[in-house]
Amino acid sequence: MPGADYQLTKLLRLRPSVKRLMMYQQGCFTGDTVLRLAKDLAENNAGACVLVVCSEITIVTFRGSSDTHLDSLVGQALFGDGAAAVIRVMARAAKERPMAGKESGGCRRG
Repeated sequence: MPGADYQLTKLLRLRPSVKRLMMYQQGCFTGDTVLRLAKDLAENNAGACVLVVCSEITIVTFRGSSDTHLDSLVGQALFGDGAAAVIRVMARAAKERPMAGKESGGCRRG
């Protein structure tokens, strides 16, 4: 069964060959990891456009409050925090700088 990444690719009319990475069941930790990965992808691929979408999986079970099921409301308040998206674009190639200058004895030549 296709995951949410595939459905989003279709919805946005992206090429099927677009690179996708899904990270399941990681909670808040994933947001930080995904933003770091997006930064690395954008900085290391000239002209890259990186779309990051994070969604808490429990949002799909969200329903209105109920006087008879307060436990459900507590769970939604703690874990059903929704979704967010960000686009990271690297417009031009980052300037490359040699790791060692000429005075270093040429341990790394550019």
